[in-house]
Amino acid sequence: MNFLNYYDSKLYYLLNADTNFDVVRKEIGINRNAIIYFLSSLADSKSVFELTYSFINLTHDELEKQILNGSITLCNDIDKAFISISSGMSVIIYLNNMYIVETRSYPSRGVSEPDTERTIRGSKDGFTENIIVNIALIRRRIKSEYFYSKIYSVGESSKCDVVICALTNKVNESMLKRIEKAIENIKVDNLTMSDRKLEETLFHQGLNPFPLVRYSERPDVISAQLLKGHIAIVVDTSSSVIIVPTTIFEHTKHIEEYRQVSLVGTFIRLIRYFAILISIFLVPIWMLTLNNDNFISNIFVKIDTPNNIPVLVQILLVELTIEILRIATIHTPNQLTSAMGLIATLILGQMAVEIGWFASEVLLFSSISSIGGFATPSYELSLANKMVKMFFILMVGLFGGSGFIIGLYLLVLYLANIKLFDVPYLYPVFPLDCKELYKVLFRGISK
Repeated sequence: MNFLNYYDSKLYYLLNADTNFDVVRKEIGINRNAIIYFLSSLADSKSVFELTYSFINLTHDELEKQILNGSITLCNDIDKAFISISSGMSVIIYLNNMYIVETRSYPSRGVSEPDTERTIRGSKDGFTENIIVNIALIRRRIKSEYFYSKIYSVGESSKCDVVICALTNKVNESMLKRIEKAIENIKVDNLTMSDRKLEETLFHQGLNPFPLVRYSERPDVISAQLLKGHIAIVVDTSSSVIIVPTTIFEHTKHIEEYRQVSLVGTFIRLIRYFAILISIFLVPIWMLTLNNDNFISNIFVKIDTPNNIPVLVQILLVELTIEILRIATIHTPNQLTSAMGLIATLILGQMAVEIGWFASEVLLFSSISSIGGFATPSYELSLANKMVKMFFILMVGLFGGSGFIIGLYLLVLYLANIKLFDVPYLYPVFPLDCKELYKVLFRGISK
């Protein structure tokens, strides 16, 4: 059987070389006894030229040495060869065999600081949509013989590259095997939404609003988590890396706390916790004080000007308006952000109070609550907290103090029952671990 013609015809058909303009097929060698396939859109043309020139001058013994040191990989699986070409590598058919050579050159933006995780003194590099660059940024920080990175191809159509990173001397081996097995068993057509689609497929989010995994675009954060025994999942075409397992307290941490001295870092952390609590409970607690006359209610501002619209309806309308403005701001070009701010001022400013839509006190407490939400480091957690706040507003508005107590009980009970790979979501509060709880509340001093 002539394997040269067999492999050639198979790859030619799978790559649809007649139609796809970026599929390159070249016959190389003095006697044209070798054929190379690559994609001009993903392969580095300089590397392909050097490869072609050197390959045709290799003797059989020299070729064997190249295979042994890993610069060239021997392959006899036509599907693996097709996926390799689709990923930017080159395949050479020679001596009745196929050889895969690394020539990838993915288009990507420059390495820059992520907008969502800025820091004053920290490093200014961040992940890109190029999986090779992302792994390199992690490896630059962790030079350990225990570093582990295994690649998978996920999706029937997309064939998206997914890499699991861990430190074998730190990670829980059973958890690592469970994640690997789960990725191997994924049966989806594509991962066009990359990390989000992978998360929903792996962890079965369902109707749970709280984030089950943590995302980060900073290589220093990912490296620190790997050193703590966590697992990082890097998905090609995504600038965010998934960290598992996670707890609700992991979503409240920020890199800035670790870039300051211990006392200042603790101060920033405690303020952030206070802001998160304000974002959830400030408005519901204020609603509880409106009809009461005691010491606690005297601390809060009462509504002086009567309004025909019930307070519950006012609060819901203000919260809905703020959420609409947040969504609109995300989709607004930078050139129009000033105009958007002006419109928001008119809608939620003095005009709305003068017309009688909202009481000024409602705007005050809703605005302070929203500021607390913006101070939450995790964007996913801030959105979940927004839904929890709406739940408490409805419970207090409909049932008063009893509704607040019932809602708080249901929230704690719900969070206590969330587990990801047997890790409780409320750890170290539930189950209680005083030593770890101290580390959560206070930024320790490095020894």
